[in-house]
Amino acid sequence: MRFLVRTLESARDFGIGVARWTTRVPAVVVRGGQRRTLGVFLLLMAIVYFGALLWFGWLNGALLVNGKARWNAFQFADLRARAVAMYDSQGRYFGIVHPETENDHLGEFDRGDLAPFGASPDHKAVPVADAPPYFWRCVVYTEDRHRGELRNRYGVDVLHLARLPISSRGGSTLEMQLARSMWKMHSRNSNPMLRKFHELSEAPVLNHYLVNDSDTEGLERWFSQHIPLVQGGGDEQGSIYGVYAAGQFLFGKRAEELDAAEQLVLAAAVRRPIAWPADEEARAGILYDLIGVEKHMGRALLCASDKARLADGTRVIPDARVRKRTRERLAELRVPANVGQTNPDFLAILRDEGITAEVPLVAPMRLGKELAPNVQREVVAELTDLFAPVAQAEATKAAVPAKREPTRLTGTHPWRGKVREVDVTLDVAENSRFRAKARMAAIALGETLSATGRFRTGALPVQELSADGSLRLHEGDMPLVIAAADETGRIVRYYNSSSTTAYSGYGDTRQLIRGFGRGPYDRTNESRPVGSVAKLAAALLLAQGGETNPDKTVSNACMSGLSQRCAGSAVGATPARVTLRRAFGSSLNPAVVRALGEGTTIEQIVTLMDALGFYVPAQNRGTPVATNLALGRFAGRPRAVHWLAAAALSAAQGRTDLVMQPYFVERYWLIEPTAQGNYTFRQETPARTSLDVHEGISEGGAKFLRAVLSQPICDAEHGTLRRLTAWCAAGRKDVTLHIAKTGSVSSGPAGGSYDESDLWIAGGIEFSDGRSYSYVISLGAGSPRAAFAKDLGGGILSPLADILLQDLLEDQT
Repeated sequence: MRFLVRTLESARDFGIGVARWTTRVPAVVVRGGQRRTLGVFLLLMAIVYFGALLWFGWLNGALLVNGKARWNAFQFADLRARAVAMYDSQGRYFGIVHPETENDHLGEFDRGDLAPFGASPDHKAVPVADAPPYFWRCVVYTEDRHRGELRNRYGVDVLHLARLPISSRGGSTLEMQLARSMWKMHSRNSNPMLRKFHELSEAPVLNHYLVNDSDTEGLERWFSQHIPLVQGGGDEQGSIYGVYAAGQFLFGKRAEELDAAEQLVLAAAVRRPIAWPADEEARAGILYDLIGVEKHMGRALLCASDKARLADGTRVIPDARVRKRTRERLAELRVPANVGQTNPDFLAILRDEGITAEVPLVAPMRLGKELAPNVQREVVAELTDLFAPVAQAEATKAAVPAKREPTRLTGTHPWRGKVREVDVTLDVAENSRFRAKARMAAIALGETLSATGRFRTGALPVQELSADGSLRLHEGDMPLVIAAADETGRIVRYYNSSSTTAYSGYGDTRQLIRGFGRGPYDRTNESRPVGSVAKLAAALLLAQGGETNPDKTVSNACMSGLSQRCAGSAVGATPARVTLRRAFGSSLNPAVVRALGEGTTIEQIVTLMDALGFYVPAQNRGTPVATNLALGRFAGRPRAVHWLAAAALSAAQGRTDLVMQPYFVERYWLIEPTAQGNYTFRQETPARTSLDVHEGISEGGAKFLRAVLSQPICDAEHGTLRRLTAWCAAGRKDVTLHIAKTGSVSSGPAGGSYDESDLWIAGGIEFSDGRSYSYVISLGAGSPRAAFAKDLGGGILSPLADILLQDLLEDQT
């Protein structure tokens, strides 16, 4: 027993001796009392400190345990978060493209080990080439002052972590905050402890790839893009991420245009994103917290002070004169009226829609969605067509991507990561007012037509009384498109009742590629016949062939398959011979077919329709080409019909310039990568698709076109558009020329009790002040099974044309 006790004592003494020996050096610097105890504590702290450096800096930083895969995931997150800012024809910012519009925002990346990322919806951020300098320096000073020191070498400040039990500050470095933002690990949707461990694991990865010694450009750019700065409507989708969108919201400026004071206000919002209320007094309190006053400095004013210095001793704002001007400017910004304003026209539109101003203002994705929902979709479709021709998209579809390889740049949205901003052709405020008028006219038309029993209720928009007594709008189940473009092809008015890109082609014409998104328009998949609006092309071809006499007579005797409205028919009988003016005005198919047979060739018809983007479905290829044209069996999207109307208008005016295909995208800003891994921006104007249709058309030919194509409007007895006789140029001083054609498509037996599946009006108008516009109105989905009308014809859409023409007439901008 004694032996055992002595053995235990010896072991104890040996342990104490070792402890004394190992603590001798650190104990030297300690003065008085319990030196060895404190020395052991210091040793343990040193082990923790250097062990943390070893883990974060070497094992997790240099070796990057699973780091490459995590960096790939970060890159993909950056790519899918990139947003496209939108500006209207007046240069006004109206939000960013909404993820719903992109249609593939949840992506195609295998990230089963990145569950936190999938727990919340994407955020969207507009790219910046360089972080605003004072924004970055102020953020470093207030959030991560010890950057570059030994304690913070790899994106983790070890001493701040050691203070966590006794400090109210989070101790998160900029890398940790960036990881939290990109993986959506915010406090309301994650456990704080798990979130902190997640940040600690991810921060060294960001530091390793984005920071190169003292070069922090990559980190600066990512941080300024992905950090939330303005708190939105209760979720991440409503918040504003990055200095670009936040700068647009608060100050109406791009990131590159922000002055020093504005940059400091955004930097002050990093710690606590701005919650922007409607009440002006509440705004003043927020600005006071962010900016402060001389006696009680907030973060912005603190960064503008003389004592604000970084770890290397330099001031946040080195120039004393700039510091002084910045403090003066910050005093101005404390007045709420100077901050957070938006265009009054936009505000009026939102209020008319019953939307409180502060919510869509704070949420740039919702702002664009409310102001121009369908314009967004058409812009996305047009960019897709510009950046990925069909052949390229098919090659992408056939290729097999490498495992974990992000494919968005080569997928159905090839503009992803390539486009930063888009300028559209419309004045969004004016177009929003037009949309409201067009919607009400469509509702009224639907109610009137449904009462006849020859029109299916629900095809056009309807308003229903909800249980709470409010009116609720239900868009029709048939896409209704109204579009008008000026003589240069710029679309200036647009309404679409559908959530699809009905104007630019949708459904099977934009096939799924790799299981996500929608690809570029492929007309070989188009099956939608355009009806008698194709007679615009018939008249154009006759004029190109040398026809100049609108009163030339042709036979309208019945022909096989063309029994409607012909001489001797039981229904809609006509004279045996009719003038070309009457043939086009009353849409007499046999007469038009015979005129085409005499004055054109198959090659001419096919060449023109092919150039305009039309396609003959397989089931109609056995029919003579002239018959297909007269009956409108050529298939095309509304954009193709619109282009045809523009071509007919230009030829009827006697113009000789090229006819541009109507377009939404005025110009865009390309993102151009540099050799150093950064990028710059370059403004680009898309190459316009144009067509020369004037060859062979003499002055007499132009007069012929004016005569035969104005007849549907001006013939009050037989014209297919006689409901619009008030817009006949012959009876108005403010209209110089107005041409138009209607079209209707029979559904056949597949339509059931209804026999029309598509209705059209297409034409062009020139006002006496010299302004001219082409336009198209389309109702239908190109499916016989979706027939909605019976024996009505495209002329029933005349009230919608009247609304459009009146709006264009009154627009003097």
